[in-house]
Amino acid sequence: MTSRDRDEAKEALRKFTRRQLMELDTCAHCALCTEKCPTYAESQVPNYAPGVRSSKTVRLYNKQFDLRARLLGSRPITEEDVADLADSAFNCTLCGRCMETCPFGFQTHELWVRVREVIRDLGGTPSKVLMLEEMLEESQNPYGLEPDMRLDWADYTDLEEIPEKDQADIAYFVGCTTAFKGANHEVAFAIASILNKLKENWTLLGEDEWCCGSPLLLAGDEHGVKKFAEHNVEALKSRGVKTVITGCAGCFRVFKWEYPKLLGYKPDFEVVHAVEFLRDKLASGELNPDPAKERVGYHDPCELARLGGVIDAPREALKYLASDYVELPESGMDVRCCGGGGLLQAVNNDLRMAIVNRRLGQARELGVEILTSGCPSCKLAFADGVRESDIEIEVLDVMELAARQLGLL
Repeated sequence: MTSRDRDEAKEALRKFTRRQLMELDTCAHCALCTEKCPTYAESQVPNYAPGVRSSKTVRLYNKQFDLRARLLGSRPITEEDVADLADSAFNCTLCGRCMETCPFGFQTHELWVRVREVIRDLGGTPSKVLMLEEMLEESQNPYGLEPDMRLDWADYTDLEEIPEKDQADIAYFVGCTTAFKGANHEVAFAIASILNKLKENWTLLGEDEWCCGSPLLLAGDEHGVKKFAEHNVEALKSRGVKTVITGCAGCFRVFKWEYPKLLGYKPDFEVVHAVEFLRDKLASGELNPDPAKERVGYHDPCELARLGGVIDAPREALKYLASDYVELPESGMDVRCCGGGGLLQAVNNDLRMAIVNRRLGQARELGVEILTSGCPSCKLAFADGVRESDIEIEVLDVMELAARQLGLL
């Protein structure tokens, strides 16, 4: 390990705040959240447990900064050390359930993102995650597709009115996973059709819409995401947008909670998830659907509920959409992750599917016929699980169910 390597390692590890160092040290001596962790629960791999991740991080930090390092000099951080920590940090959905369980109230979601940032600085980011970063840099989306394909979903779904206005009150921020993944195209169609039915003054950003930047944050590239935040906010401000509607839980969380921190100010528009907008329009009587007769369940997206604060709105909307609604176990703030978050699919898809199947099993035990959610990543995860296991459950976004019951889909 050269002096330059030691300097770079120290610079990376200094990114931990004093509070985070205290949290890591305390977390390393506690295991109360372990059984709640979805990746550990399904894999039983000790390295994936939150406390083990903290312990490994503390060990790396101590190699550079503990008393022995100060007296005798720092010890080398090897590639194996970094790879071992990366294995723990990226086999995590960043669902925040350990945070909800933590008896000390530690902000573990923020902590694990910082661990990934340090791993990135130490050159240990998994190769498939680095590929996502490269595609975002080249194409402004994590799928490496051309920007002019962002509105292809409108052609595929035969949307009649595709507004791209210079000025509008509302902007529908579609999001990459909805715009580019065929399984989610009807989610975009549903939201657009409902906005058209209500005769709202709304617009799409078209090619001016870039990824919200969530994958970069999850990869530990906080510096890179700021460029995406600045671009999207400027695109919205230039159109005089007062309200941004997104159907993606990740986009919602990043726009509402991360952009103000990244930019140093709160953008001058309201950020609303589509289920909140829908709930308000149903409650006001502006939308009058025929309730579905099938048994409907709802899965809380981690980034919408636990990390985003939106729990009641989808349930209040579903009162108008379903005559037979059933609550899944482990829901709300304590929701069991579907496995679709944290870039886990890029790192360990088998583990993702094991987590998906556990959640689907809970729905099946309750006789759920339509499983809804408010996140395109959740929908993709459940759709993959249903297809793989040949389970007879229909997977729909809440907005798709609403459009169907309104006769729009």
